[in-house]
Amino acid sequence: MSRIAVVGMAVRLPGADRLDQFWSNLLAGRDCVTRTPVEQLRGLVDDALLDDPRWVGASGRISRPFDADPSFFGMSAKEALLTDPQHRLLLATVHQALEDACHVPQRGSGTTGIYGGLGSNQHAAIVRAVLANRDEPADELAIEVGNDKDHGIAKVAYRLGLHGPAIAIQTACSTGLVALHQAGQALMGYECDAAVVAAAAIRVPDRYGYLHLAGGIGSPDGTCRAFSAAAAGTVSSDGVVAVVLKRYEDAVAAGDRIYAVVRGSAVNNDGSKSGYAMFSAAAQERVIRDALLFSELDPKMIGAVEAHGSGTPLGDAVEWSALSAVYGPAGNAKVGSVKSAIGHTREASGLAGFVRMALSIYHGQIPATLHVDTPAENVMRAGGLSLAMTTADWCPPDRRTGAVSSFGLGGTNVHVLLEQAPDVGAAEPRLASELVLISAHTETAADRTAAAWHDAVRTGALSLDEAADVSQFGRRHGRVRQFAVAKDAAELANELDRCPAVSTTSPSLCFAFPGIDDQYPGMAAGLAGQLPGFAERLREYMDICSEQAGRDLSDYLRPASTGPIDPRLRRRPTATARVDESTDLVASEAMSLSVQLALAASLTGLGVRALAVVGQGLGELAAATYANVMRSSDALRLAVERARLVAAQPEGAMLTVALSRAEAEELTGPDIHLAVVNSPRSCVLAGAYTDIEKLAKRLEQRGRPGSLLPTRSALHTPLLAEAGAELAELLVGVPLSPPDVAMASNLTGVWATEAVAEPSYWQRQLTSPVLFSDALRSAADCCDALVEIGAGRLRTLAAQSQTRLGDKVIATVRREYQNETDVDVLLRALGRLWQMGVEPDWQALRPDVRPLRTSAPPTATEDQPFWIAEGAVLPGLTSLPAPPHGTSTSEATRAPSAPATRSVGPDELEAVLARLWQEILGDAAPTSTDDFFELGGDSMMSVRLLAGVKEAVGLVVPAPVIFEDSSLGGMARRITEWRDRIS
Repeated sequence: MSRIAVVGMAVRLPGADRLDQFWSNLLAGRDCVTRTPVEQLRGLVDDALLDDPRWVGASGRISRPFDADPSFFGMSAKEALLTDPQHRLLLATVHQALEDACHVPQRGSGTTGIYGGLGSNQHAAIVRAVLANRDEPADELAIEVGNDKDHGIAKVAYRLGLHGPAIAIQTACSTGLVALHQAGQALMGYECDAAVVAAAAIRVPDRYGYLHLAGGIGSPDGTCRAFSAAAAGTVSSDGVVAVVLKRYEDAVAAGDRIYAVVRGSAVNNDGSKSGYAMFSAAAQERVIRDALLFSELDPKMIGAVEAHGSGTPLGDAVEWSALSAVYGPAGNAKVGSVKSAIGHTREASGLAGFVRMALSIYHGQIPATLHVDTPAENVMRAGGLSLAMTTADWCPPDRRTGAVSSFGLGGTNVHVLLEQAPDVGAAEPRLASELVLISAHTETAADRTAAAWHDAVRTGALSLDEAADVSQFGRRHGRVRQFAVAKDAAELANELDRCPAVSTTSPSLCFAFPGIDDQYPGMAAGLAGQLPGFAERLREYMDICSEQAGRDLSDYLRPASTGPIDPRLRRRPTATARVDESTDLVASEAMSLSVQLALAASLTGLGVRALAVVGQGLGELAAATYANVMRSSDALRLAVERARLVAAQPEGAMLTVALSRAEAEELTGPDIHLAVVNSPRSCVLAGAYTDIEKLAKRLEQRGRPGSLLPTRSALHTPLLAEAGAELAELLVGVPLSPPDVAMASNLTGVWATEAVAEPSYWQRQLTSPVLFSDALRSAADCCDALVEIGAGRLRTLAAQSQTRLGDKVIATVRREYQNETDVDVLLRALGRLWQMGVEPDWQALRPDVRPLRTSAPPTATEDQPFWIAEGAVLPGLTSLPAPPHGTSTSEATRAPSAPATRSVGPDELEAVLARLWQEILGDAAPTSTDDFFELGGDSMMSVRLLAGVKEAVGLVVPAPVIFEDSSLGGMARRITEWRDRIS
């Protein structure tokens, strides 16, 4: 058999809502059966039962069995109310198991199947009775889908997007373990690439105990004593268990945390016997031997057996006989039963025992079986086998192999063999900082999830590296998001506190490329080893520039060592002497453009793509390249020649002034030119150096000082007319094309036309004012975020432009004086983008690193009671939704008469639809922008909505019309338009 890895588990069992609680209870020898005195049950249980001397107030109960958060799974409140709690808890527990496995279906993980089953209860009958008592019509299809065993497994596949087989299995008490056997077969046959195995057994109505009947299976004192001399019966319990399996080689390749490895399994049936509820030792022995044979394991290798162990004298004796026949002569296996601690969870019992054994193998400890005191006589006589009456370490510790049995009423038997997973070795070295992503479906749930993750990291239960990997690769990302970039647990806490939860959109991005005044030697050097493809592209681009320049320009890629930048001057304090522009400008512009092009290409490779671009000055050359106006090689060569031409012109200077365009233009004249309009409050004036120096002194005397830019040229002024003309000549032989990405123009401030593909455009771009403020506003009108590609002052300029993007500028490269690493800035940018709704390819960010996959706190939900009974209410409602338009059950069954069509306006129609939505979905009153399907509507509910519209206003509206726009307001408009069109 191909080995099967157990990569994820989750439980809702008596005394344990989480896997770690379950294991702690087992190690502590904690009896988790609830035993309630009679007087505390008055009003909950019929007095006739409580007064019967045979009453035993013992039950294996789970906490909050009727709580649910339907919106987390896209369900409406009314659907949740009508749904069997078993279905709801099965869905929630499967989701937790998938999170524990760090397995996100449909995210490059192949197909995921699900195998499992559910117990019986009376929920459907209660639903019908309550509706009948309220004189409300029963939607039989909704009740069937919400309660029948046939639909529980398929609904999990539907809600979680599992595209593999979805198979419901029912073999009574062995249901869960038989489902695991079937899932293993499916994985071996490549019917799916991962398989969830799940079982739920929740009793409805709630049970607090039972009547002990002589000769029955119920324990007379409410205690399960498996294999004890005092064994007299079992205790029924509730429980839900889910397990995630993968082929072993696939799990190892993915870096999955593996609890244990399934070596093989077998299933058979007792066949003919003295009675349907009797047991067959021969059949149980056969299934054990078949499983060993299939697994190619020797019985003496088995160190522990998780027995069915129900605590009934006859059942225990038959099972011990079969175990002794196979394992007794060969070894010294320890036998135990989880039922002694939690009771008999019926359909989920086999999986509960499987999880106990998997955790035992994983942790290297065999928990004690409780309430034995004196073993049964046949147990004491057996050789080679012994009861695990105290918790003990595995012996030998490095070869842990165990077995699990489960036997169903009626005789379907299953035996599974597990072993310890090999050690996979140490993890690879990681980044100094990590990006942790937190998400949920509401702000409250996101905050609770973030708090739980912080605590797990702080206490050492989860390393920062693990938190980053699990959050990026092992979680289905919700719509409310927050993130943290941190180096340790303390910083993680601070970052999560500072980062508010934000609801995602589908953002449109604009790549904004800065000009030349903020570049510095070594800009983005820290990304070379961290951003895939960046270093290679940067070297390739700089080689092109060096070849064009006729000298090696690569020194400019290394950080300078001449001291820090003074942020007040935005230039080196020692740079009062004029630099050699012919050398510096060529190198700095080549480096700046190369960094921008390499960074934009690398971000695109991560799945971060721009809808529009805008560039400032030299940055417009990068924007045009991204928009495919010219090839990157041509743009780089052009940048070198442009810098040469500019450096050859008479010396000039540029002065940034905190003035409006009108104020700046008042200062212009024959010798002073408006060069750049950065924002409504920031412009750049340029001219000959002596003229600009005089202007700077005058402005300082007026209390309006400016700031000289680190350049010796008067860019974007008529002083560069000669350079512009030569640049146009150079462009004549360069292939240019109209932009295929929207590009905001420096020359016009609006969207570029085909003129950008003409050499004259770039000539004027060098000699005319840059209207960057207007271009930025154009970008703001169509985009949700500006991603700054390179170091620049975009946040400041966006705020000064009073655009709606002032707080949505995302920097990708640190400014030279920032006390932050390049990697931190990049990770923060990716976190912001993800928070807005972009989905970067996290694996592409670290293609050579295998993600760490381990347990982490589950995504929080906001559970509320959903229990249908007389007097029960829905959250947010005062009663069950009324039948449509107050019709009684009898009225609803009469032959319908043709409704009279009446004229209603969009507002009245929206009100009618809102009432119908509330009746069908069971939620609070919807708003105009709410979406029918996002609130949990589905195809069956759509039929009811169409019928409701027909009854309310007499319109038979085709489904394509009513769902052209599934928002409330849009739906009302579409129906009105359709009615007006056909009338």
